[in-house]
Amino acid sequence: MKKQFLIPVLIISVLAGCSTLRDLSDIQEPTVSYRDVNIQSISFDGITLLFDFDVTNPNRFGVTAEEYRYEFFINNRSFLSGEQPEQVSIGREESTVIQVPVSLNFSEIAQTFGSVVRGDSISYQLSTEVEFDLPVAGRQRVPVEAGGHFPLPKIPRIEFGGFEVKQMSFTGAEIEVSIRVTNPNSFGISLSGADYQLEINGNEWLDTFLDQSVDVDGSESKTVVIPISLNASQLGSAMREIVMGNRDLQYHFTGEAEISADIEGFEGVQYIPFDLSGNYRLD
Repeated sequence: MKKQFLIPVLIISVLAGCSTLRDLSDIQEPTVSYRDVNIQSISFDGITLLFDFDVTNPNRFGVTAEEYRYEFFINNRSFLSGEQPEQVSIGREESTVIQVPVSLNFSEIAQTFGSVVRGDSISYQLSTEVEFDLPVAGRQRVPVEAGGHFPLPKIPRIEFGGFEVKQMSFTGAEIEVSIRVTNPNSFGISLSGADYQLEINGNEWLDTFLDQSVDVDGSESKTVVIPISLNASQLGSAMREIVMGNRDLQYHFTGEAEISADIEGFEGVQYIPFDLSGNYRLD
């Protein structure tokens, strides 16, 4: 009885072994194809792109993607490269997605390519190799390429727009100070707040927070008017200069603006410092 029982088991084992050998003798290289790219995050400082690649295993056994390597090109020149030893298992005759993140710093791009940063976007190419560990065949590298454009945000310009004396006496003055925000981008931005200080002729006129929100469309400018009341002490030498007929005043305008942008991947706000000084002539 035992012999009769062992014979079917041996036959099954032999057949299974033959099937495994056939599978191994018919090894096919996995395929890797580019699916799409998304902006994972972006700011006025840099961008992180997330590339998706479809990986298909046509074999009747599972395989492992051991790592991927990439080289990133701008204007057909290599800009950066990297590798990630991240193991990904792909089951028999199955597909999965491998994601390749690439982070870029805009100031480094400007230092390397100069005039490239003058446009609204930058063209790129990405060369990637995915390395697989295959039975019998060993490690195999499968190349794949992608290309396209990514946006290049430009820092908004914040300028001292000037001030207008509404009313003045020896006890104080009512004055309107203006700030001009210029958006050089094709997309909209928002000035959601700003800490700022204003000195005129060495005297502090303003040290406060602008809590109003200002939306600026692409390639447009907007002026923010801030009414302030000043006493004689705050006016300082400016009052004497104005009374004596000197209309040229020295200003020093400093602070930090909170800017957000209407573009994919831009989250929260970015703090943009400004430090402006010069002469302003009263009309």
